[in-house]
Amino acid sequence: MMQIFILNGGAGSRVKNISKKKPKCLIKFNKKPFLYYQLRLLKKSGFDDIVLCLGYKAIEIVKYLNKNKKLSKNVRYTKERNKLDTGGALVNSKKLMNEIFFVTFGDSYLNINYKKILRFFKKKNYSSLITVIKKQKVPYHKANIFISKNKIISNKSGKNSNFIDYGLMIFKKQVFSNYSLKKIPLRKVIKELIDNKDICFVKINKKFNEIGSEYGIENFKNYINK
Repeated sequence: MMQIFILNGGAGSRVKNISKKKPKCLIKFNKKPFLYYQLRLLKKSGFDDIVLCLGYKAIEIVKYLNKNKKLSKNVRYTKERNKLDTGGALVNSKKLMNEIFFVTFGDSYLNINYKKILRFFKKKNYSSLITVIKKQKVPYHKANIFISKNKIISNKSGKNSNFIDYGLMIFKKQVFSNYSLKKIPLRKVIKELIDNKDICFVKINKKFNEIGSEYGIENFKNYINK
């Protein structure tokens, strides 16, 4: 069984002119919301347990899922009562976690080999994994990962940053066992894993698709209309 959590709690302020105050994942492409394409891709990739971590206007996403029973099969969700940020949203979902699970974002469309990445992770003795791409491959995104001598040194933007967070992670459930329910960004959780040398990485060569920016939305339109 493969499980993935989709972080869908943000308000999407960078694309509010397009989303019209709706959740980003409901922005339509060829009359279907982005969530439709993302869920189809993940199911096709082998995920049979998908958990949406909802926050901003969660009811609109829930309504869409309820109207589309076939698409929402094996899709569950959690809702946050207060703003918890990306890490807090996962802590809020601890009861649904398998021992090993993927995490991605509600504006990411990553057409890659998830099973291969999972096999790699299971051979390693780490509690977590992040995927990265060289900054030269995605010049319109700011580099935010520094890797040196095959080790992750930091996960913040800086002059030494040479990779970009690809938007896909794997965690063992134990990572979140000591976190209490409060507002916490996922990057802080990852920083602690880096400091503890308890994280590995996979380099991806294929460009990602995303709808977290107006540029990304235009790219995704072109991608699905190929």
